[in-house]
Amino acid sequence: MAISRPLLLALIAAVLAAGTFLATIGARQDATDSGSKAVAPPKSTEDATPDKLASPRKLSKATQDAAESKSAAAATAAAAESAPAKPAKPVMQPRRTGKADTGVPAPVERALADKQVLVLFFRQAGGADDSATADAVRDVRGTKGVKVISDVLANLPRYRSLVQALGIAQAPTVVIVDRKRQARLVEGYVDPGTLKQLVLDAR
Repeated sequence: MAISRPLLLALIAAVLAAGTFLATIGARQDATDSGSKAVAPPKSTEDATPDKLASPRKLSKATQDAAESKSAAAATAAAAESAPAKPAKPVMQPRRTGKADTGVPAPVERALADKQVLVLFFRQAGGADDSATADAVRDVRGTKGVKVISDVLANLPRYRSLVQALGIAQAPTVVIVDRKRQARLVEGYVDPGTLKQLVLDAR
């Protein structure tokens, strides 16, 4: 069937109009997309924090370093607490002056410590009574549990802790100290028998 010329022109015009419409719609869509991309606001600088910018590997190493630092500090504190404190050195060391003075000579101190009966004989040179008492003292020397010490009267202060309350003023004098440290004074001459009995009584 033959198409009239006016109808053919109308179809061509419709096709051109449709193409023009589609082209216009596409151009508007492209313009809209371009405008959207152009006006998109930039990302806030607040979001670009060091934590977000750092890589997972860097964050892991920083965490490990912090943990190691804390462990080292804890170990150092524990070692400081367990280590014994060193005493401070004095500015000046006291000078040692030897053994403390006990008020008696060392042999007397040892005899008292051993619970022995102590016989102290104080004499002066040249006296007849001194010589006779010395013989009596010699007889008790060597008796078991008895310590005999002879000395001159001038050295009496060396025995002050034992004799200062006895009031010794002459020689010869014999002091008998029992095991309980009770002292008995015998002034002047004493015969061997009497002295020996006194010593035995003190044992």
